[in-house]
Amino acid sequence: MSNQATATPPGSGQSSAEGRLDSWKEIAAYFRREVRTVQRWEKSANLPVHRRQLEKQSAIYAYKSELDAWYKDGRSHLEFGAEDSEQKETPTLFERLRQPWIAVAVAALILILSSGAYFAGKSWWFRAHSAPAKIKLAVLPFQNLSADPEQEYFSDGMTEEMITELGRMQPERLGVIARTSAMLYKNTQKDLIQICRELGVQYVLEGSVFHAENRARITAQLIQCSDQTHIWADSSERDLVNIVSLQADVAQAIAKNIKLVLTPNERTRLRARRPVNPEAYQAYLKGMYFWGKFTPDSVRTAINFFQAAIKHDDSYAQAYAGLAECYDTSALLGESPPDQAYSNAKAAAKSAMALDDTLAETHQALAAIATWYEWDWPIAEREYRRAIELDPNYAKAHLGYMYLLMALRRTHEASAELRTAQELDPISELTGIVVVASRYLSKRYDDAIAEAKQWLEIYPESMSLHSYLADAYMEKGMDSLAVEEYLKGQKVVGASQARIGALRDAYAASGLTGFWRKRAALDSIPSEQGYVRAYDVAYDYAALGDRVRSLEWLNRALLQRDGLLIELGVQPRFDNLRSDPRFQDLLRRLGLPP
Repeated sequence: MSNQATATPPGSGQSSAEGRLDSWKEIAAYFRREVRTVQRWEKSANLPVHRRQLEKQSAIYAYKSELDAWYKDGRSHLEFGAEDSEQKETPTLFERLRQPWIAVAVAALILILSSGAYFAGKSWWFRAHSAPAKIKLAVLPFQNLSADPEQEYFSDGMTEEMITELGRMQPERLGVIARTSAMLYKNTQKDLIQICRELGVQYVLEGSVFHAENRARITAQLIQCSDQTHIWADSSERDLVNIVSLQADVAQAIAKNIKLVLTPNERTRLRARRPVNPEAYQAYLKGMYFWGKFTPDSVRTAINFFQAAIKHDDSYAQAYAGLAECYDTSALLGESPPDQAYSNAKAAAKSAMALDDTLAETHQALAAIATWYEWDWPIAEREYRRAIELDPNYAKAHLGYMYLLMALRRTHEASAELRTAQELDPISELTGIVVVASRYLSKRYDDAIAEAKQWLEIYPESMSLHSYLADAYMEKGMDSLAVEEYLKGQKVVGASQARIGALRDAYAASGLTGFWRKRAALDSIPSEQGYVRAYDVAYDYAALGDRVRSLEWLNRALLQRDGLLIELGVQPRFDNLRSDPRFQDLLRRLGLPP
């Protein structure tokens, strides 16, 4: 017997069209009247249901032959009170529903409805749309109430420490705006409504810090954005030895007032904050303060302070993690040869890991080393994912992971990471750079130009934004605008007037060819440290169309282990080299997609 349902109800004297149900309205009315009958019917015999396990989910199904037998066995429960269909000229809705093919449809519908709740619970879509909305909070820069303006590092440090503390607390329910975006509101004249709107948050934590000798007083208040209600406020003073426990107390109070229910493990973690060495802690805060400025000079200063913190307390894992990130930054800024900078970074990161392997910052530093120096993409991905697992609110890890995914041409995943980073760190310079870079590297030049212009209104001194804008102009054939942006970028990084003047004169005399030829010559001159960045020279020769020299300098960049080679597979400037087997060999050696 076939397991397929027949098209026309057997025993009916009507045509196929006439024998079918009149309308879906009849069906709906029938189900409303007969739902209790169906419930009795389900109880009268076991449903012929089979379940097949598919990994973590399962499928539910039944065969028609089994349903026919099931219907026959349970027929008496369905047909009570019905008249014999042969005594009627026109079958009623109920009588038509007694036909086997209709029984099959009814049973199938029952199966669908009964299994629907099961699959809904397992469905990622259902979980995503039924989960409570994520709470968004911003910690605005704490005010320095000390008479000494040099104490700014301490108030800024307290701001960052609170962001970190809150960011690790139920990140699936609480999103905390990153420091780099929050700090833009230091000494702002904007009102709270505007700040809430720009950051997309429901709550704001404001505070002030008074620091003198080895004591600190923190005053904080939690404000609800919707009506600017102050829903919690407190002021506490502690010795610096116990300053971390004070931060934990504030975090728990905030959790309570925004209706977060902490797990026993979370409460235990907050209570278990160890005392700190006051000298080491202050040196650490100074290191974070200068590292956050992201200039060559400030990074060198930050390195000195992190080293001082470690000297005061050689078990200070966060100081080692900060030191590792500083060395990473130094390499990316081109201030140190990559082998030296990344070697120092890895040593510091390993020391941090040995002391505490739960710091997201350490895994981020290791991911950066694997990405920009070792070109070990599986290790880089593992470390980025671990950093994000430890602190899902860590925007920098999302941005770094996005850049890796973009280089590997995993564009959909990269876009998802970028969206997350933008939510967590919506107006930081690093976010702006990565947004513009993603548009340029995906050859969306108009979008790159529009984005770069907007970000430059906030960060007019960003060399990277000027460079990507110049690149996008160049690809669009807007030569004079491109040269102007290149020169603005040179001015930002402190290039000499002689260099800027020489490049301007070369363009005026010989157009783009003269400009790129002069830039290649200048980039080939060793710096004061005796370092030539081969990638820059390769870029210049690619712009000139000189494939031989560009490939030669790219191979030198490979020997230098220049981090920017991660862009090689998607960098439009090198499109004229892609068909060359030597270029394809470079991609293969880097492990990048061809």
